[in-house]
Amino acid sequence: MKYIKLWLVILFMGLLETVSAQITFFEGTFEDAVAKAKKEKKYLFIDFYADWCGPCKQMAKKVFTLPEVGEYFNKNFVCCQLNAEAPENKTLVQKYKVNALPTLLFLNVKGEILLSINGAKESATLLHEAKVVMGEVLSFEKLYEKVKKEKKNLDLRQELLLQAPAFIGTQEGYNREKWVIRIGSLFDSYVADKTLDKMVNPEDFALLVMFHQQKDKNDPIFDALVRNYQGYVEQVGKTDVNRYIISLYNGYIISLCRNGKAEYKQELERLNGDLNQIYGAIPFGELTAFEAVNFLADGYYNLYRKNLDVFFENMNKYFQGASATLTVNNYTGPVEDLFSLYQGNIPENAYLKVIPWLEKALSFPRMSVQLRSRVLCLLGDCLKQTGDSVKAKQCYNQAFIVSAEIEDKQLMVQLQKMIQSRLSAL
Repeated sequence: MKYIKLWLVILFMGLLETVSAQITFFEGTFEDAVAKAKKEKKYLFIDFYADWCGPCKQMAKKVFTLPEVGEYFNKNFVCCQLNAEAPENKTLVQKYKVNALPTLLFLNVKGEILLSINGAKESATLLHEAKVVMGEVLSFEKLYEKVKKEKKNLDLRQELLLQAPAFIGTQEGYNREKWVIRIGSLFDSYVADKTLDKMVNPEDFALLVMFHQQKDKNDPIFDALVRNYQGYVEQVGKTDVNRYIISLYNGYIISLCRNGKAEYKQELERLNGDLNQIYGAIPFGELTAFEAVNFLADGYYNLYRKNLDVFFENMNKYFQGASATLTVNNYTGPVEDLFSLYQGNIPENAYLKVIPWLEKALSFPRMSVQLRSRVLCLLGDCLKQTGDSVKAKQCYNQAFIVSAEIEDKQLMVQLQKMIQSRLSAL
């Protein structure tokens, strides 16, 4: 019995630690929170939210509950959650110009804004901003001024660049444009001064991912990534390095195809050359990497030339050969591109051809409810155009049911209105 009691005490203490690890929000009015902050000589952290706000819920569930966030905020702030739609908070919403949700404010005890954040943020960003308020780290603007003074300090420049995306995300209008230009120029000079072959480390790889998101025809950054591939794999990990290189290369090939540039054929020869170390290890079912990517490229090239027979021929060869290795996005992507190209009104003979692709996509068990709803609607549209109104109605009804699980209530309502409109038109 003694051991059972001891176990219960340990379990209860564990539960207490779990609860205290998250942000403890003050339960009371804003005025009471201010009074508490004065008494404890702390700043205030205010989370303006709404019950329907999906990003607000994600912050509450995935960020405010983290131990490192809870520990820091409970120690340094009186934290308060305010419903932006509650009548009693109307004056505060107007005073602090809460126009987006969530709006996160750091205030002093006079109610003056020390820092304002619009929209959901990752835990690292939120913690960094809180430390700026507490004076533990430099603000982005002050760090930028320090970088300008210490022009040879590459480590300082790297630190600023790593923080830049989060900071720029808080800016609007002219200020945002100004900082985008400044940081773009700073990144270019950083790469030139440090040289690409000395950037084989996790921090600089993160910068490349942030600031170099498109491959150019003669691209020294892409070529350096490929040249130093093994080093990046050792420093960063194969999965992330492969994902980045493949996204750059595939994006470039698709852009060539979309713009009708037949030179994509010449570019694809790299798959049998320096890119074989990356693509050669990727499974494509019965196809080689060279065959698979060529089918895709030929398909997209002809799609954007509106040679749909050749588009479908190549895509079906790709699907048939690589079927065991494909994901839901492999099937939905070409359909979305087709509908986008024709602004929702694809040629009559195309509807029947995309139905098997959509049905295959729906066979995947793991798919976001938003995507499943969208695919069901597309399938319903295709079935309707082929004259099968019974199955079309089934798809729309199923899409309506699935869409009810979408967390963003505004998006859910919009989608369900669209589905109801389609049902009414049958």
